[in-house]
Amino acid sequence: MAKVFSGLQRFAIRFGAIFWFTLLIFGLLGLGVLYVLPWWMLALIVAAGIAIGLITYFPRWLLRRNNPAFSAKRTMLTHMVGGVLAALGSAALPFFYMAFWVTSGPTALPLATLTNGKKTIIFQGMQHVGSEDFYKSVVFDLEKALTEGYTLFYEGVQPVPGRPDLTQWFNETLLGNKKDLSAGYTQLANSCGLTFQLTYFEPLLADKAIHPARHVTADVTYGEMKAEFDRLMREDPAFAQGIAARAAKKSDEDDSIISLLSAVSRATRDQQRLVGILCRGFMGMSIAGAIGEKDATLERVILDYRNRALARFVAESPAEKIYITYGAAHFPGFLKDLQALDPAMTVQSLRWVRPMSLASEPQAPRGYPVTR
Repeated sequence: MAKVFSGLQRFAIRFGAIFWFTLLIFGLLGLGVLYVLPWWMLALIVAAGIAIGLITYFPRWLLRRNNPAFSAKRTMLTHMVGGVLAALGSAALPFFYMAFWVTSGPTALPLATLTNGKKTIIFQGMQHVGSEDFYKSVVFDLEKALTEGYTLFYEGVQPVPGRPDLTQWFNETLLGNKKDLSAGYTQLANSCGLTFQLTYFEPLLADKAIHPARHVTADVTYGEMKAEFDRLMREDPAFAQGIAARAAKKSDEDDSIISLLSAVSRATRDQQRLVGILCRGFMGMSIAGAIGEKDATLERVILDYRNRALARFVAESPAEKIYITYGAAHFPGFLKDLQALDPAMTVQSLRWVRPMSLASEPQAPRGYPVTR
């Protein structure tokens, strides 16, 4: 019996040593991430850890309070320290999880090559906000495509000359705010430690000035989008109800996002890097469909209608080689609509490109017009 008891004691000692070593590493890793937070946030985390320690201490005290070998103060202190280490590690877990999503999650964009035997189409899925190396690689591919005789097709809803009211309608009704879209993307990029895509497309402007026919904005106008919007409002009661419901809740969401981005802009550089990890993780999860709900109502105008227009641009273009840069969410619908117009069009190759990395990269010069 003594040997068995001695064996159990040795096991308990070894298990305890491993447990505390693991908990210490867990807590130190958490502290290594969270130390840049404001002091009051760290204080709340420590207070929560102390509370956890006291909660776990209480049943142990009830069971062993009459044992002469039991030290209440030492045991309480041990539980409090353990609770703080556990709280620090647990509070840092979201940052580690989001970092995993940025580097390993399904946040990739499609790079597809389509062909019908006569015409070759390359579709590069885009993300308005991403990492510097991604945009540099896209611009490099576009410049290479120009040397190979490709015509470049760009995304970009076009204004109607003399109709600023249509631009205002687009901003208010479809974007849900009156802010300039370029400024909004720039603010989001700064908050997430990323860059706005158009800051890297300046090299293409020189070629566009010389060879405008090789650069095509393959998109609709604000007037065409409003006409489609008005048609759906007249002919589809479900669409009209969805727009009314969206208008009722969207303003509060937009105000919250604007307030959050403004708060991030006032944080220290280290704090912004930490927030950037969360931001990029949430962005990646949203793109992958892991969180959030798609606005199916507006997709009928913003995605479906424009997908059909892009498919017509491609099908009717005399160019035999076309390189498209468009929002990644457009690709499935565009492919379906293009194949409806040209059943011979097939996917020759498809690979995936990651638009974000963990590194916070320097911002390039800003000031270029926005693609919508």
